[in-house]
Amino acid sequence: MAQHFQFSQFYAAPTYLNPAFTGANACGRFTLNYRNQWSGVPGTFNTYQASFDHYIKNMKSGIGIQFFQDQAGLGSLTTTQINVLYAYEARLNKQLMMRAGFSMGNIQRKVDFGKFTFEDQLAEGTANSLEALNYPKINYFDLGTGLLLYSRFAWLGMSFAHLNKPNQSLLNNISPLPTEFKLHGGYKFVIEDLESSAKRLPETNFITLAWNYKKQNNFNQLDVGIYYNKNVFVVGFWYRGLPFFKPEATYANSDAVIFLMGVNVDRFKIGYSYDLTVSKLTNMSSRGSHELSMSYMFCKFKRSKKKKNMLISCPKF
Repeated sequence: MAQHFQFSQFYAAPTYLNPAFTGANACGRFTLNYRNQWSGVPGTFNTYQASFDHYIKNMKSGIGIQFFQDQAGLGSLTTTQINVLYAYEARLNKQLMMRAGFSMGNIQRKVDFGKFTFEDQLAEGTANSLEALNYPKINYFDLGTGLLLYSRFAWLGMSFAHLNKPNQSLLNNISPLPTEFKLHGGYKFVIEDLESSAKRLPETNFITLAWNYKKQNNFNQLDVGIYYNKNVFVVGFWYRGLPFFKPEATYANSDAVIFLMGVNVDRFKIGYSYDLTVSKLTNMSSRGSHELSMSYMFCKFKRSKKKKNMLISCPKF
């Protein structure tokens, strides 16, 4: 009935997942994401994301900027979004940190009516239509916020997007965009690495369990899975769906299983994931979904001997 863009590698787009992740890497960070959803469906869905965020140590704050563009359907319904981001970090005790953040920006939506074919064109066999559907593009303000708690091995966060429920109608009607709620977390199980422990470096051999729950209006969804990280290589397996909770009787609420592989080399990370469709749409019809992610840090973080710094343990893909 409607679409809202998302990423299978949601931790590879951390500031979109939760603005509290802004500046969380203690270094300047640039990220790129691309998703091609259901390539076998005419008028497929393509989503692009680029962001930059940076941590300001003296202010215990992160700042950033984020760009999104989503193109959906044969009529090229295009949504373009630019946000500014801010997050503040505080230490609650020796083991627990907290971050709170917000995002605000402008969203533009438009449709290319030149890509539609109307009844009079079919009847007369012409390229032009008498339909007057040249609606202007619309712009509206969007506001979001988030909170994140984390320790060395665990994290828990929640975020709210579209808090102001902006009117997104292209036809001068009233169509408020529902607030989207996300709840996410996980735990990292470290496989002992004596060399890393001795040098107080981040672990390079571990297993991570992670999940992300989303709710918007009457619809909800859960992504749950596991990552395995060995030195520079990462593999992961996910399931997306919530089949026991159906917003409508005919809605199965089971979407895909997801396979991930990635490489993490020093300051550079790149990942690829494939969504195998398990819904009634079938993978043969949809041909699945493809997703690429990339991030680069502009400094090499070194753990302080006094342990004043604490890295968030969540996955990077």
